[in-house]
Amino acid sequence: MSETATSFELPRRAIEEVCGAMSDGQAELLGTYGRAVIDGSRRANLVSRRDLERLGEHFIDSAALLAAVVPLGASLADLGSGGGFPGVVAAILRPEVEVTLVEARQRKAVFLKRVVRSLELTSVSVLHARLEALAGEVSFELATARALGNVEKVLEPALGVIAEGGRLVLFKGPRWRDERDRAVAIGRRCGGELVRETDVELPGLDRTTTFAEFHVERSISSG
Repeated sequence: MSETATSFELPRRAIEEVCGAMSDGQAELLGTYGRAVIDGSRRANLVSRRDLERLGEHFIDSAALLAAVVPLGASLADLGSGGGFPGVVAAILRPEVEVTLVEARQRKAVFLKRVVRSLELTSVSVLHARLEALAGEVSFELATARALGNVEKVLEPALGVIAEGGRLVLFKGPRWRDERDRAVAIGRRCGGELVRETDVELPGLDRTTTFAEFHVERSISSG
């Protein structure tokens, strides 16, 4: 494989602007991860061609989670991790946090396991499973979901794996205002309450990500 095919320029300054300074070692790990995504996508179609062309944006957007959720806490589950955004980025930038990457598609789960192993991310584990199958089997104190689709598709199964008293944080874009009322209704039906909406401007991208935070105030099964 040619060097050009796996080249990746990490938007380090923008990432640091949104979530704080990183070490050179962390920057090196992020760069290696970016090249792995490019390489893996050529072989297994991890992300679309369009997403590859703007791969740096995914790093900035993922890092914005660290600005929106402070403190991050001791553990984080990335629901529907796909190619590893935001979970792998969060794990590299906050190595003290235990990260679980939840992914239903086998080829992506295999890629994630390979990345975790090659980058020696000892605080990261990969769980190959559908969210619907995990309800009642596992629960997370803090989880996030990015690019999983609209609230009708993702919110109920995502809330189903959140522990009572736990939090779910959704990455949302411009359509969030149209979805918000439906999200509130679905959340309440499933035991979750929308408690916070945080807008984070993404440096150099002229756009904003809204982080919608739901708290689970009672167990799903009791309601």
